[in-house]
Amino acid sequence: MNKRKWMSGLTAIVIVCVLILTSFIVGFFVTEFKEPEKQTGFTIIDDYGRTVAVPKNPQKIISLAPSTTEILYAVGLGDKVIGVDEYSDYPEEAKNKTKIGSYLTPNLEIIISLKPDLILASDMTSKDSVVTLEEKGLTVVVLTPKTIKGIFQDIRLVGLIGNKNDEANNLADNLEQRIDVVTSKTSNSSLNRPRVYVEYYPYWTYGPGSFGNDLILMAGGRNIAATTVTAYSEITNEFLVASNPEIIIFTIGPHASTTIKDIKSRTGWDDTDAVKYDKIYTIDDDIISRPGPRIVDALEQLAELIHPELFP
Repeated sequence: MNKRKWMSGLTAIVIVCVLILTSFIVGFFVTEFKEPEKQTGFTIIDDYGRTVAVPKNPQKIISLAPSTTEILYAVGLGDKVIGVDEYSDYPEEAKNKTKIGSYLTPNLEIIISLKPDLILASDMTSKDSVVTLEEKGLTVVVLTPKTIKGIFQDIRLVGLIGNKNDEANNLADNLEQRIDVVTSKTSNSSLNRPRVYVEYYPYWTYGPGSFGNDLILMAGGRNIAATTVTAYSEITNEFLVASNPEIIIFTIGPHASTTIKDIKSRTGWDDTDAVKYDKIYTIDDDIISRPGPRIVDALEQLAELIHPELFP
């Protein structure tokens, strides 16, 4: 073999070795430093304290309560909603969604047939229904905020789950700013704070630890039920008369039939300052009973009713 052929063969061997080594090195780095797979989901803690694995960016959402429906639409997830309970009537678009029955007893067959990848429920839905849905392999997140702060936390949580962080945070920030406008006027230590009774259902009112109690305090009033035992309290004629509210506010709407005449005709209520001085007012049931974005509308209206001198 002449020297030229031998050198040519050696060069070919070297080139092949280099190519093999290069391929190995490139393959190693590609394997080791490839782009991470996209996240398929994550876990959150819902208002029942449960750890729930939720999908990333859910596309088919069912709402089992009017409050969760309003939150979904408010953060920009209305187009992902495929079903709502029969009482979800706000915003207007929600009325056109498939109805899945009452929030108390949802139609499980309809829900399952819709194949949602996320269900939002409230404490109005029975725990048995929640368990049944989960046993069917469905993801259920329960939102049941007790305070105003809790409502805003849930708004941000829905934004996180639905990949609408910016929209949810902006909404919550705006609502908090509106609250600040009210409380900047009602937080004066020298402000006269009248005794207030707010009724969301005949003889039922907001007690300590409830968002209704928060509303009354932030609106510049004193809740006559603030010392009751539960967050949602049923009162008696005797309790109301003894508390002598200076202002009575009760809810009106499609599911509330109480009238001013009813209030005045209750035993002993005509002895209260609220009835004597005709300080009986109404408020939309939906905005004050649903723990969602419109709860701040309720605060603003309560503040105007309790302190008209501050909000002309």
